Amino acid sequence: MVDFKDKEDSFRLNDAEVAYALLNNKVDTESLRSLKEETGVSGEALSAWLHVTPKTLRNYLVRKSALSETLGEQVLFLRALFRHGASVFGSVKDFETWLERENLMLDRMKPKDFLGSVSGVRFIDDQLYGMEYGDNA
Repeated sequence: MVDFKDKEDSFRLNDAEVAYALLNNKVDTESLRSLKEETGVSGEALSAWLHVTPKTLRNYLVRKSALSETLGEQVLFLRALFRHGASVFGSVKDFETWLERENLMLDRMKPKDFLGSVSGVRFIDDQLYGMEYGDNA
């Protein structure tokens, strides 16, 4: 399992760290299990964000194996986002409530609708940083 950020004040993943972890097959199903446990997100939502079927997700959660680069990268960025969101909102539950609500700053879309790609996760993470520094997201 890869755990990049032990510091409480930093949630951004370094692209080089992610690339090396992916190249060295250090992102495995344990990272996926950690994401599921840390967030409590439903299997349905998580499988949609990761673009896998719920059955495939269940298989990943019970077997130990390396994840594909694409899937591993998405898992790492989602873990970092949820840690950041919990820090900004005070809990994962409050962050998930924000993810579920339509947002004027996002053209009335829900933040969770952006979580199916790394660029979308980064966009929502940028919204969190904006909130920390005074934007009304």
